[in-house]
Amino acid sequence: MRGHTVDYRAQEDTPPRGRLFDRGFWINDIPRPLLTCRTFGHKPVVDGFGDGSTPGHTARWVVCDRCGERPNPQGALDPAEWSVGDAYTGPWTKSQPVHAEVLKAQQARGEATVGPHAPHPGPWPANPTWTFSGQAILGKNIPGASIEAKVGNSGSEEPIAAHIRIHPIGALYLGANTLGRGLQRRLNPTGYESRVIGVDIDHNRLTWQLWARRDHWSRSDPRWQQGSINLDVATKLFGQKRYWFTDEGDPVEATVRLPHGDDHTVTLQLQRCEFGREKLRRRELTWTVDWDKQGGGIPTEPGGRGRVSGFHIDVSAASVRNGTWPLEAAAAIAKTVTAMRTREGMNIPAEVA
Repeated sequence: MRGHTVDYRAQEDTPPRGRLFDRGFWINDIPRPLLTCRTFGHKPVVDGFGDGSTPGHTARWVVCDRCGERPNPQGALDPAEWSVGDAYTGPWTKSQPVHAEVLKAQQARGEATVGPHAPHPGPWPANPTWTFSGQAILGKNIPGASIEAKVGNSGSEEPIAAHIRIHPIGALYLGANTLGRGLQRRLNPTGYESRVIGVDIDHNRLTWQLWARRDHWSRSDPRWQQGSINLDVATKLFGQKRYWFTDEGDPVEATVRLPHGDDHTVTLQLQRCEFGREKLRRRELTWTVDWDKQGGGIPTEPGGRGRVSGFHIDVSAASVRNGTWPLEAAAAIAKTVTAMRTREGMNIPAEVA
């Protein structure tokens, strides 16, 4: 066995504030016990993916149904002959595959070789090992809290993994590499979707997964398997926090004059912007103007390839009080569009047309 660690904080130019410790660790070449397989021998079955309907996306190989170890070579079986889950009763190769460079040289000399993609499986590994790995964090990490256990799939680098995370205390992530391959084959033997069991609390929302497909959500999944509930009592009673835009007065027209020499008539609508909850008194934040340019918008790139036809622009409360907000909005629109043109390299009047 051998082990090593990595200090992730030392690898960052500016370590995150509040993160006191962040280290990854590995213990490699730990012997796998495999008492049953050592006593009675491995139980070879066919594994793979695809149903043969898509060329290049179907493969079959051999694996032990008990411990999940693969022979070397693992075999490249004919999908038309073998189905996933079949007991493997075919021929075996007695020798290990040679190194890729040696294989290439032997093939050049016309010598018989056993390559890594040999059609028949080879010997089982004599001394299979596994790697215990993880990451420990002390201090600030991902906001919220969660605990999760994962059972991987046939292609997972770590068939069994788990973590616990509590912000801002710390987090611990653990993986068992091939140690859990046998358990994975018992619980999730087919397909390439991992399964997770876990609970996550973030932004006042509780999310759960009970043997759910990892990174996958579907309306067809039962409610008990995965879902979430809002824990924010204020939101339940008074509604979500959001912005509100209310029109004030009628739309007016104004001229946007750009330094490139082109003028554009736009329609302006003054709006009051507020923030709050639906059932509570809202707080007025700013005055804003929603502008619109009919007929294709204002060009922002040479040759008229890019155009902008409207967006929100803030205006001051003083301009609203004295009625000059259309002038202030037109000037602000001209400033923003000029910055767009500069960014896109549209810097001379001749490019306006």
